[in-house]
Amino acid sequence: MNLKLIKWALLGGAATTGIILSSLPTTPQLARCPEIGRLPGIVLAMIVTTTIIHTLVTSIQSDLVHAKRVSAWYSVSSSRRLLLIAVGALLTAATLFLDILLWAWVYRFVGAIHGLEASLYFSGITFTTVGYGDITLAKCWQLLSVGEAVNGVLMAGWSTALLIFLVQKMMTFHINVAESSTGSD
Repeated sequence: MNLKLIKWALLGGAATTGIILSSLPTTPQLARCPEIGRLPGIVLAMIVTTTIIHTLVTSIQSDLVHAKRVSAWYSVSSSRRLLLIAVGALLTAATLFLDILLWAWVYRFVGAIHGLEASLYFSGITFTTVGYGDITLAKCWQLLSVGEAVNGVLMAGWSTALLIFLVQKMMTFHINVAESSTGSD
C-alpha cells in the first residue's frame, strides 16, 4: 500500500473521528471528579492524538514542497513561493486550532467545563499558555490544564520548526535560482 495513501487515509480518519465525537451528547459524562489515575491517561491520549495530527500535516506539507509538480509551479516566480509559505502558515494555524478544538471537546465531554464558548476560550488560553485565570477548573480537573499547556508548548514549537523549514526551503530555492542566473553571465 502506498505511503501517501496511508497518510491521506489517516487524515480522513482523524476528520471522521472529529465529526463523530462532535455529534456525541455535550452533557457531562462524569458527574464527579475522576480518580487521579484517569487524568494522566486523558493527557497522554491527547498528546498522542495531537502528535499524530501534526505528523500527518508535517508529512503532507513536506511531500508537497518536494513534489516535482509543485516545485515546477513555485519555481516560476517569487510570489508563488510567498504564496506557498502563506498557505503553509494557514495550514499550520488550522492544525493548532484543531488541537485547541479537541482539548475543548475533552473539557466538555468529561464535564470539567460547561458550554462551548467557555471550553473553547479556556482551551485556547491554556494551549497558548496565556492563562488569564478568569476561567478556572475545579481542583480535581486542574491537571488536565497542565497537560494541555505542555501539549501546547510542544505543538507550538513543532509548528514553528515546520514553518522555518518551509521558509528555509523557499529561500534556498530563491538563492539557487539567483546564483544560477548570475553564474550564467
